[in-house]
Amino acid sequence: MYDNIAFGLKLKKVPEDEIEKRVRRVLKLVAMSDYEDRDVDTLSGGQQQRIAIARAIVNQPKVLLLDEPLAALDLKMRKDMQTELKEMHKKLGITFIYVTHDQEEALTLSDTIVVLNEGRIQQIGTPVDIYNEPVNSFVADFIGESNILNGTMIRDRRVAFMGHEFDCVDEGFGENVSVDVVVRPEDIYFTTEESKTQFTAKVKSCTFKGVHYEMFVDTDTGNELMIQDYDAYPVDSTVRLYIDPDDIQVMKKERTCNTLYGTVKDEETVSLLGADFPLKSGFEAGTEVRVEVPFEAVDLLDNLDDGVLDGEVHFILYKGDHYHLTIKTDAGDFLWVDTNDIWDKGDLVGIRFIADKGIKISRKDG
Repeated sequence: MYDNIAFGLKLKKVPEDEIEKRVRRVLKLVAMSDYEDRDVDTLSGGQQQRIAIARAIVNQPKVLLLDEPLAALDLKMRKDMQTELKEMHKKLGITFIYVTHDQEEALTLSDTIVVLNEGRIQQIGTPVDIYNEPVNSFVADFIGESNILNGTMIRDRRVAFMGHEFDCVDEGFGENVSVDVVVRPEDIYFTTEESKTQFTAKVKSCTFKGVHYEMFVDTDTGNELMIQDYDAYPVDSTVRLYIDPDDIQVMKKERTCNTLYGTVKDEETVSLLGADFPLKSGFEAGTEVRVEVPFEAVDLLDNLDDGVLDGEVHFILYKGDHYHLTIKTDAGDFLWVDTNDIWDKGDLVGIRFIADKGIKISRKDG
């Protein structure tokens, strides 16, 4: 194992006495001083991860890239290694760039988090900022558990969702504007006081999670919410609930419909996304058009042959009473769909548009 760690230094032709000094220092740093004569194959998964980190830091990098370094470990070992990595970071005083799909790991280890989707930065901030003030529904869903719901900003500091109006702290959205609303499961509170009650719900399930109970409830307007609380409430019981204004996060919607551009092929057809859709446009053949397709006007089909276009379920967002799906077409374009049907990520689907569900067609330059 000593030679494994020293390999990079030997390639750089570092003097032997300096190699020995550095190797012993990093072995101590990763708490593996008693293992230098062991073969790497005899070590546990966690010990092998420590040796891999030692092999990297022995070269004294200014920046250390850690790409999913704990992915292969079991939960307890991963937690232990997270603590050790934080200690190493303090002792080394160098920049760690830590790549992970584990949201809890990102919140635990980071000073600054960069959330990426499809290679594009969605948000940069501290763990507290990212968790408490997500900029869009992707970030809210990716970092921690969330209830993400469609809402309407009535005016500054007043928002409607789940069929009720709530005070909030957000401003500057305008009046009667469609928004996304995020409420974390731990920020929905139970009460026995009628004066505090903002809405009621029926408990569907209650699961003990060690530190808290996780409950799913159906609200009095038919939305499903996840709630985390230290107290358990019986299944089928009716409960009174409220949300403090500070705990409601309002976000601008990234889009309100699918906006597409295509060309009128004939009186009955518009060419879009590399396919011909049966749509009556009212324009002459060859006219370039803008087509606005509501999320609910996109129909997904099990049988690919029944669709005009093929696609794959790319991302799934549950919004309390329906699913909001991101579909990636074969041509690499994206469509967004509202549906009550249950799909899995990676499902292949046929795609067609439902013409009588509010599709608007206008001149591209109009």
